[in-house]
Amino acid sequence: PTLAPAIEKSDYEPKTPETDTSVDADTVNDATAFLETFFKLYPTATEKELAYYVSENVIEPIGRDYLYSELVNPIFTKDGDNVKVKVAVKFIDNQTKATQVSQYELVLQKDSNWKIVE
Repeated sequence: PTLAPAIEKSDYEPKTPETDTSVDADTVNDATAFLETFFKLYPTATEKELAYYVSENVIEPIGRDYLYSELVNPIFTKDGDNVKVKVAVKFIDNQTKATQVSQYELVLQKDSNWKIVE
C-alpha cells in the first residue's frame, strides 16, 4: 500500500497566444523585416554591432557560428507606443549542422529605426 493518491492528469491547457488586431499589417511587416535583419547578424555580432539594434545590452552577444534560418510564428501585440513580439528563431549550427531553436520575448520601439528595448 502507498500513502500517495492516484496520479491524475491535469485539465489545464495553456492559452495559445495570438496576434491581436492592435498592430497594423504595415507595422508587422516592418518589424518582421527588422527582426530578420537582426537575427541574421546576431549570432556573430559584437557588443558594438548590437548597440545599433539593442538598447542598453538587453540582449547579450552569443558569439556562435550559427546561420539564421527563419522566424517561427512571430506574435505581435501592442504595448503602449511599443510592440511586443514573442517569437522562436531557427538557426543552423554551421559546425554540427543541427537546428537550434531559440525563443525570445522582445519589446520593439521605433524612433528613426527599430530598436529592441526589452
